[in-house]
Amino acid sequence: MKQAFIIFLVVCAYLPGSSQKTNAEIFIPLNNRSEIWLKPKVDTLENLKKYEFKIRVAKEYKISQFLFEKGLAVHNDSVLVISPNSTKYGSIDTATLRVIVTSVSGSRIMLFQKQFLIHVPEKLFPVISNPQTNLMKLNDKIWLERNKPYPKNIFTDAQPFMAMYDNNVSLNKLEVQSISLTLYEKEGKQFPSNGDTLSMAALHEIKKLKEPTPVYFKVDALSGKTKKVVWNRVVIYPD
Repeated sequence: MKQAFIIFLVVCAYLPGSSQKTNAEIFIPLNNRSEIWLKPKVDTLENLKKYEFKIRVAKEYKISQFLFEKGLAVHNDSVLVISPNSTKYGSIDTATLRVIVTSVSGSRIMLFQKQFLIHVPEKLFPVISNPQTNLMKLNDKIWLERNKPYPKNIFTDAQPFMAMYDNNVSLNKLEVQSISLTLYEKEGKQFPSNGDTLSMAALHEIKKLKEPTPVYFKVDALSGKTKKVVWNRVVIYPD
């Protein structure tokens, strides 16, 4: 490890911008060289994916160390495994593979370089740790969010029905057993129905609304053999 570090320092002494004079022979492209051989000839990598390359050097040389800018390069015998890891999400990034090669006699040090393009997809958002649960969906199209306003026509057109899901991550659909509608101004007055559709009496009450009105939906549903009773408050306004 100490020897590889010393070799790396020697190579860095020749990097552009160094106070020492650049030796043109030390910077050699990895492709089309008899001293080093790398297959397959891939130029574009997918981010976070592992790639295996067959790598070989001429008998008078040996590989001292690999350096890969954005990710990991692991060398085992004649196999080189590269795993790019870029944070340039939703774009194309670049990364250079550098291979430090020394002659067997130790009299010559070379730095072979190959640049890769890395395709980096958009960042994936993490799974919600505290998902919303027992979600109501009207006609299996419109989520009914608590305390949000909705036009009354979406409740009165055709024969509206209510679907319910366990949470906003797994979205397992529950079996709705019955629905009850309660108007805020008519405390204690409920308009129940069996099954997942609103009763005709509930539709009649909604049609009579002339101004924004808070209403409660009570849904009885089954999750497997477990019964759930869920209340949701929304505001219905004339359209």
